[in-house]
Amino acid sequence: MNDQQDPPEQKAPEQPQQTEAAVPETEPAAAPKAAEPEAPPERIEAEVEAPPAEEETEQPEAPPKLPAEQAEAEEAPAEAVCRVPMLGVVRCGRPIHHAPAGVDERPVCLMHSKDPNKSNLQFQKEFELILAAAGDGVADFTGFVFPRVAYQEGKFAARCIFIFATFTQGAYFGGATFTQGADFSRATFTQDAYFFRATFTQDADFRGATFTQIAYFSEATFTQDADFIGATFTQDADFRMATFTQDANFIGATFTQRADFSGATFTQAAYFRGATFTRAAYFNKAEFTQAADFNEATFGKDADFSGAAFARSADFSHAVFTGAARFAPLARSEREEAKPCEFKDKVFFQHARFQDYADFRGAVFGESGSSTARPVFSLARFEKPERVTFYKTWLGQTLFVNCDVSKLHFSDVKWGHRGLRKQLYEETVPLDDEAAEPLKPPDRSHDERNYGLIAQTYHQVKNNYDSKGDPWTANDFHYGEMEMLRRSSPFRNGYARWLDQHLFMTAWYRHLSEYGLSRGRPPAWLFLALVVFTIALLYSGLRPVPGRAAARLASLPQVSGQPGTGEELSYSRYIRFGIRDQTGRETGAGSLFLDGFATVVGIGLLQRDLPYEPATRFGRLLTYAELLFTSTLAALFILAVRRQFKRGGD
Repeated sequence: MNDQQDPPEQKAPEQPQQTEAAVPETEPAAAPKAAEPEAPPERIEAEVEAPPAEEETEQPEAPPKLPAEQAEAEEAPAEAVCRVPMLGVVRCGRPIHHAPAGVDERPVCLMHSKDPNKSNLQFQKEFELILAAAGDGVADFTGFVFPRVAYQEGKFAARCIFIFATFTQGAYFGGATFTQGADFSRATFTQDAYFFRATFTQDADFRGATFTQIAYFSEATFTQDADFIGATFTQDADFRMATFTQDANFIGATFTQRADFSGATFTQAAYFRGATFTRAAYFNKAEFTQAADFNEATFGKDADFSGAAFARSADFSHAVFTGAARFAPLARSEREEAKPCEFKDKVFFQHARFQDYADFRGAVFGESGSSTARPVFSLARFEKPERVTFYKTWLGQTLFVNCDVSKLHFSDVKWGHRGLRKQLYEETVPLDDEAAEPLKPPDRSHDERNYGLIAQTYHQVKNNYDSKGDPWTANDFHYGEMEMLRRSSPFRNGYARWLDQHLFMTAWYRHLSEYGLSRGRPPAWLFLALVVFTIALLYSGLRPVPGRAAARLASLPQVSGQPGTGEELSYSRYIRFGIRDQTGRETGAGSLFLDGFATVVGIGLLQRDLPYEPATRFGRLLTYAELLFTSTLAALFILAVRRQFKRGGD
């Protein structure tokens, strides 16, 4: 911003300052009689309300009596007076200015003539007379072609109409005060327009205005609505430190060169919908007290919102950021603490396109714990995702649904939590929120929300952290992805849905290992399974295997104290007959359980020389189930260890 020109107060205008209090001392040529200040007020009113000349001939009644000079103007041929339409249906009626051939398309007065050599003194004299006659009413300058304008610090008590006016040289309104409305709609400023520190007490209308050179509005104050709809800024537009007390309307405005709103204050809504910023746009440290609307705005170069504050909703939906988009902290000097870009309410980036660098470092999105959706990036496109940075940012209430975030940089950000795990806001955002529309369940679905779509977002974030070498954070989002898949059920019946969500395959995956993430659950489940299978096999019965080594059998308990009888080990026989070892001592229940547990462990380890085997068909089925279950638990344990300590992506 160092290349910006000095404010207008530092450029001495060539033309002496002229206001209503600064009338030139040199006696100008006689002004048209229709504009004499001594004309009575009723005459001025009659001129404003009088219909066009061609309509007067159709009136059957005689026209009212008018002053002699007005009657003479009406009786004069039409080409002898200026026929340019003024406010309403009134024609100008001023005497024709004799401009060189080809200058004007038709004969017009001095005020409407494009003659570059017309008398500036006469023009300014007529201008002052119009202001004086208007008082605090309406001063009509519609279509006037202004030579050099020097109204610094001027006081305009009337409502000034500059519709379709053309300022052929510099327009100096620096420090001017417009007490009533100022209407510059469709006006053309062919040279620099200076409104530095100008004050617009009522509405300021610049709709469709064209600023061919630099437009200076720095430190200007707009107390009522400021309307720049469809305005075109061909060179730099300087609104630094400007204050907009009411709505600021720049809908469809075109900024061909740099647009600088640094430090501007928007007390009411700021509308930049559909605006085009061909070059850099600066809104750093701007204050938006009410809604800020940048919907469908196009930023051809850098868009700098560093240190800006948005107290209400900010809408960047469908906006196009061709260059860098900065929503980062800003400090004016090394000693000054950096001011973050702060969004205290909703901010929409739906369908926005980021074609280059996007910086959200330290951006403040809402407040933790609020139920209102904050940043919404649904369907946003990051064409260079590796150049998009979120650093030290609260993302606990950010929606990324339908937005590919697998390659964005998330560094030291804070997500929402569900218990000890991190979670996405898509999982809990109220579905009645306007931003949650994509999360509503699809047609013919009985799910509470679109779990499949949420699972996709979880998967992308998981891959993001896996690729950055952070498997611990990735594990949380893997858990969230699997939770969404578990909750999604094709069943309509409530009982069937409950069984599907709590007892089917995905549910057991969660129960046994927390989706392959827990290193403690599989061993715990394995030990419990061995105990259960031991008890089950002892009830079904274990019998000695013929041909096993005698020494092996000799160390094992036998039924009824008869070694080698071939009777099976079972709790039923233990209860009925008791079991004794080789010495004749009765074996206790604990010893019996340990012998059965050793057999079950051997079966799980696929040992082939076990002295006992299932005595029944049901027992053999139990061994098959044991092999399947224990091997699954072992695999889940290995998977959990791998996920906890791996580096890099899948």
